[in-house]
Amino acid sequence: MPYYAGQVKCIYIDPPYNTGNENWVYNDAVNSPEIRNWLGKAVGGEAEDLSRHDKWLCMMYPRVNLLRYFLREDGVLFASIDDTEVDHLRFILDEIFGRGNRIGTIEWKNATDNNPTRIVPEHEYVLCYARSIGKCSPVWKADTSDVKQKLLEIGNELCAKFSDPDQRQAAYSTWLRKNKAFLSPMDRYKFIDENGVYTGSQSVHNPGKEGYRYDVLHPKTGKPCKQPLMGYRFPQETMSRLLEEGRVLFGEDESKIVELKVYAKDYRAKLSSVFELDGRTG
Repeated sequence: MPYYAGQVKCIYIDPPYNTGNENWVYNDAVNSPEIRNWLGKAVGGEAEDLSRHDKWLCMMYPRVNLLRYFLREDGVLFASIDDTEVDHLRFILDEIFGRGNRIGTIEWKNATDNNPTRIVPEHEYVLCYARSIGKCSPVWKADTSDVKQKLLEIGNELCAKFSDPDQRQAAYSTWLRKNKAFLSPMDRYKFIDENGVYTGSQSVHNPGKEGYRYDVLHPKTGKPCKQPLMGYRFPQETMSRLLEEGRVLFGEDESKIVELKVYAKDYRAKLSSVFELDGRTG
């Protein structure tokens, strides 16, 4: 085990939730024979007087402490937990990693608990901590995702099948209507051309302060298009290049602010603080 010290980039743990359930895939209670035996060795006779939560803390602390030393300086730890012990686990992680290395909490919308109760639990948590947050990448985005792959596949299929742009768009629109419920967060990618599936992005807007001011003429009306409230975020030379590359999208007339054409192949997925996955699927 010493060989792995400081060598691991990412660790995921799914510790016992300490719900008291002893009839699950594994014994979820701290009163299981294995844990009681370990507590007796680690804590001594006093372990018999500890509360259920105290026993859980005694069980978790040395293990989490050890995991920290496995991580590289830019490594991160993800830990699943539910409401039963989330506060205690966060306390342990703050103590061992330091609160300044707390990256955040992900809410996992899981299967609905059908047992009668006041508030029906529908989510669990994944706590995320860095070994040294200053060494971690400041932005987490992924070049691949299941939804992106679906859009790339249908785009390639329809581009190979249809040379006529209207037929290609009609076929894609039909497919999109049937599959839109499964395409979040890329359900805004409603268009297709010879280069694949794309959407219009409002990233021409300059955020927060005055940007560049110039006219962009509408190709049909010949009139200047409406400008973003704070102007454009890039200079006119950049806009001219984007126009030449066919990367600028116009509305029906000049009353609509132009958008940039963004292809699905260039999409990079963000790590959302909320995700939905039925845990019963494994």
